[in-house]
Amino acid sequence: MRSLFVSVARSALIGAALGIPMLGVVGRILMRVIAHWEGRVPVLTAGGTVTVIFAGTMFGLAAGAVHGLLKHLIHNVVARNIIFAVIAVLFTWRAVNALLPRPRLMFVALTLVYVIVLESITRRERAPQPIVQPLNPT
Repeated sequence: MRSLFVSVARSALIGAALGIPMLGVVGRILMRVIAHWEGRVPVLTAGGTVTVIFAGTMFGLAAGAVHGLLKHLIHNVVARNIIFAVIAVLFTWRAVNALLPRPRLMFVALTLVYVIVLESITRRERAPQPIVQPLNPT
């Protein structure tokens, strides 16, 4: 049970830390780009920026927790990554359902980049092998 908690907590914290710059800051920049594309006057307010960064952090925290749970339960890396990517994309697709198709797909692409970075950071590395092997006396 402790191992499950450690796995989920570690991934959740890493997910939140990645969520701030990747989902929050880049998400806010993406919103500004979308506003320009749609011919709207982009508005950049402190309150809106804080809200988007907070939302990115919370999505990162939740996604990290799900990733940690899947990592503990599913040991096949390919299956785990596919399931995690599908969950993250479905959540994002639902969260930005009011957008037109192209902006919606841009947020899905951002989510997929987040999924790849989170998996690469939380991947456990094998124990390093010694460079020099001990000699066997024969």
